[in-house]
Amino acid sequence: MTLKKSFINYLINQGLSVKSLKNYKSDYSLFSAWLIFKVKSVGSLVEKTYECIPFVSKSTANEYKKFLLSNNIPSKTLNRRLSTLRHLGRFLFHSEKLSYDFASDLKNIPLSQDADLLPLVPLFKDHLIKSKVSHNTIKNYLSDIKQFISWLEVKGYQN
Repeated sequence: MTLKKSFINYLINQGLSVKSLKNYKSDYSLFSAWLIFKVKSVGSLVEKTYECIPFVSKSTANEYKKFLLSNNIPSKTLNRRLSTLRHLGRFLFHSEKLSYDFASDLKNIPLSQDADLLPLVPLFKDHLIKSKVSHNTIKNYLSDIKQFISWLEVKGYQN
């Protein structure tokens, strides 16, 4: 049985709804692709997710969170993907594929982050639109701002 199928069976046993299972399968596939790419980028010849398991660490979970934040993903979707990662961490630990839960310290972002923590971002976005800045530039600027704020939060500079 593949790692993905084993993980899905674990989720089924956790009593997740059909809709949650569908989302978690998709989230797993996204993380898997990211992880394989990441491990390949350091020179390892991996093709399957299970081959990447020895490379997974607590910093992997945080790097993936930063990756998600940098891609301007809505807070609710991002938190669901982090939840998938926490489930995966527990699964890998309980199935003894890892000797620790790599995602146990992974925290969600506040759902109101876009409105509460970044009150000036929508105004800045409106300014960019009025200034006829390209869609990609707007997306990149907003992503950079969110990544910077995330870095500030990691460093302990919260409002």
